[in-house]
Amino acid sequence: MMKQQRGATLIVVLFLLLAIVVLGTLAVRQSLVGLNIATNSQAQQLLLQNADAAFFNVEREDNIIQALSSSGMFGYISGATDKDKEMVFCYRGEESGFFDISRASLIYWKSGQQAPSNSEFGLDGYCNADESATNFFTSGRKAVMTQIAVKFSSISENDPFFGTQFGTDDQTVKFDRSKPVKVFAVSVMPTLTNASATDINKCFKNYMSEATVPEGTTVALNADSRRTVTECLADLNVPYTSHVTEYVIVQDFV
Repeated sequence: MMKQQRGATLIVVLFLLLAIVVLGTLAVRQSLVGLNIATNSQAQQLLLQNADAAFFNVEREDNIIQALSSSGMFGYISGATDKDKEMVFCYRGEESGFFDISRASLIYWKSGQQAPSNSEFGLDGYCNADESATNFFTSGRKAVMTQIAVKFSSISENDPFFGTQFGTDDQTVKFDRSKPVKVFAVSVMPTLTNASATDINKCFKNYMSEATVPEGTTVALNADSRRTVTECLADLNVPYTSHVTEYVIVQDFV
């Protein structure tokens, strides 16, 4: 007499296998989400630390003395005709000096032009994500790249008493008037994006940290040029942080 085989064991095994596959898939997906969160957190910390390192160097006493000289990051663009110019340089951690006028660039709008002029002082100051011979990163790990832009602020034009030294009459006492200055630090991680190094370099070279268009200049035909460095990087989905610190340079009497 032959017994009928119902195959109940096979069905149970298949359901168990399906459940294991589903649970395994959920576990892998959860692990990937956790890994992405940890990676993003680590990336943000690295970007923030490198930006802070740049500001620490700006505020070092020996660097301030050099920065105020005629060849320094503040002194070179301290003239009345230079208020809208940005002195740009790449913070190279392996370099012995924080700032060197020979490896800096100027970017600014010239009256009547449709885009900022970036090559008047050379192109060596801009960070280069495609350069292999020179380390443009802030450390030997070549993970984070930080570009610094220095620009004198126009806030004093709207507030004539901004940064004024109390108790001092600048009409009777001869001293340099206080000058508000902005320092921008834009840090990026090129390895965490699908954007090409060429496109990242275009953001660094072709856009200002704070675009100031001269009066009377028509930019309707080239509105893209009014974008900032960070807006360009954001459009490329490049991980970045942007920090700006304002200082007031005043003459001290000892």
